[in-house]
Amino acid sequence: MIMGVYAVAQNTPEEYEKMYQARIQLERINDVYIPLNIEEAMLELDRLTDDKVAKSLLELPEDSIASKLHFNLGRWMQINWGLEEGSRLAYYLKSRGLSFPDDMEDLLIRCWYRHLNKQALDDQKLIDTYIIQRKSDYAKKLSKFIIDTIAKKPVRN
Repeated sequence: MIMGVYAVAQNTPEEYEKMYQARIQLERINDVYIPLNIEEAMLELDRLTDDKVAKSLLELPEDSIASKLHFNLGRWMQINWGLEEGSRLAYYLKSRGLSFPDDMEDLLIRCWYRHLNKQALDDQKLIDTYIIQRKSDYAKKLSKFIIDTIAKKPVRN
């Protein structure tokens, strides 16, 4: 049996890695089908979503849909598709450069929106945007940490 995130935290790094390696091989986790890649995720979202609901999403701009669906559909994907604990979809997205589950959720929602609108997914361009943003956020945090650390040091005469 694959344990939840809280049980995983109690495992040794070796046990966690063994569980992770098992999870990324599974086609189903907790009886939920795990897509292999973005294309399969689009097909699975189509299958799981009522046509009327999907069509209603087309009435709003992409940014609105991405933010509106992040905490419901995005959360569902994170839990059921194992974006945090590991799954074959999460492993695929990590191999493409994404490491944060929130970025994975946002990517999948935006790709699905574009898929529904019959637009090019431009998934690599989106992924590159997330990578650049994460690097920028890290650089800002590091810079702030350095500045705060220097400001706290006493001045020597």
